[in-house]
Amino acid sequence: MKVSIVSILILIISAGAYAQNFVYATGQHRLDTVINENYESYEIQMVTPTPENITFGWEVITNTFNPNWSCSICDYSGCYVGFPSSATMTAISSVDMAAGVHGFIKCNITCGLNYGDGKVEIYVFDQNDYSRGDTVSFTIHWPAPASAIAEHKISLLTYPNPVLDQLIIENLSDINGTIVITDILGKKMRHNRLGANAIEQIDVSDLRKGVYLVSVIGKNGIQSSKKIIKK
Repeated sequence: MKVSIVSILILIISAGAYAQNFVYATGQHRLDTVINENYESYEIQMVTPTPENITFGWEVITNTFNPNWSCSICDYSGCYVGFPSSATMTAISSVDMAAGVHGFIKCNITCGLNYGDGKVEIYVFDQNDYSRGDTVSFTIHWPAPASAIAEHKISLLTYPNPVLDQLIIENLSDINGTIVITDILGKKMRHNRLGANAIEQIDVSDLRKGVYLVSVIGKNGIQSSKKIIKK
């Protein structure tokens, strides 16, 4: 009888440990300092201890990211603008997992000159068993340079928004810059020069519907960014 009780206890303890046991290949809690103000990408991967059929789900617990940061989130299913409150990844088979397929959450972020810190906590779980999961997190640190010069800023107007064919970009400052238009994954779609106090018209008729980031980068990395919607 003692052996049976001990065996049952071991099974219960093992089951409880397994219920929370995902393997995080790139770290469960990331702490990163921004290096490139124009685009950074941080990823957390998760698999099960041994290959199995699984569908990962996730939901946001807390989000203190600077609202002026431009973010997109990708997982095994696709990409989203900003942080949706919850999402479900595409199912992964044991065969695919054994071949190296993994669940993941990737945070793509453009901070510009919006300095500060932020943290997002996400609960990742087995879609068939909500209790089988754990929290992952992204903590982002973007320190202001000691010699930041506040007066050198690019004042930018973009219209119409949403835009169908022609996007107008006005530089209201006396700083020459470069226009860079990227999609939510950071892929560069357009690259044009923009003079000081100038107006530029950009043809975006061939771009797919969705959200894009328009950035004007001036001397010494000075930047201004606006989100636009292509309809």
